[in-house]
Amino acid sequence: MLAKALAKESDTTVLEVSGSEIYDKYVGEGEKNVKAVFSLARKLAPCIVFIDEADAIFGDRGTGSQRTSHREIINEFLREWDGMNDLSAFIMVATNRPFDLDEAILRRLPRRLLIDLPVEADREAILKIHLKGEELEDSVDLAALAANTPFYSGSDLKNLSVAAALACVREENLTAIAAAAAAGEDSSALSRTLTYPEKRVIGKRHFDIAIQEISASVSEDMSTLVAIRKFDERYGDRKGRKKKAVMGFGGGKEVGEESARVR
Repeated sequence: MLAKALAKESDTTVLEVSGSEIYDKYVGEGEKNVKAVFSLARKLAPCIVFIDEADAIFGDRGTGSQRTSHREIINEFLREWDGMNDLSAFIMVATNRPFDLDEAILRRLPRRLLIDLPVEADREAILKIHLKGEELEDSVDLAALAANTPFYSGSDLKNLSVAAALACVREENLTAIAAAAAAGEDSSALSRTLTYPEKRVIGKRHFDIAIQEISASVSEDMSTLVAIRKFDERYGDRKGRKKKAVMGFGGGKEVGEESARVR
């Protein structure tokens, strides 16, 4: 989503790359695929080369479990990457495990941004996007719903909205079957004689059911989330990072991010 938004703002083309499109069962084909990606990027310039799940391609070569083909693919990426400096191409990667990336790859990523879990105001805005076009009862308070869904990601909120809509559909189906049975008509759920509202109306009770069905996929004490935030504090570009002590001359003095940065 972020890559597409960036491409729209900059009026450029997005070239999406995944590990399954790079790796091949034949020796040497992976390197050819890497060359093909950058060759296409040169033709599409200006463009954004977006590499999703980058840890699947750029895993640390220092671990003994990595195969020779994996090393060769990373080496080819690095060679092609360095040759993109004179082109109007922007390389953007996304990963849930930045601490697993190879050090040479990290050095070629000057900006490292953490997309953290949405806060309460963000969750309310995300719910409004997913529920756009839906008819809601007056009892539905999206602000209160956002407050009651801590640690929910954007994907969790999407699943929550879908679950609430399905709960509404199930309720309408049961209501139609009960009305048909009371009128002595065919009460089968597959009957064409059943009548439904023109448009579903989602109420608070449907979201209450959805919250019971859909829980947050992450928690504050997850080891992966803790590791990601530690990585961001050490290597990330977010403002307000903890101040670091200067080693060597002037040691013991604390300096801010800007004064410690090499210009």
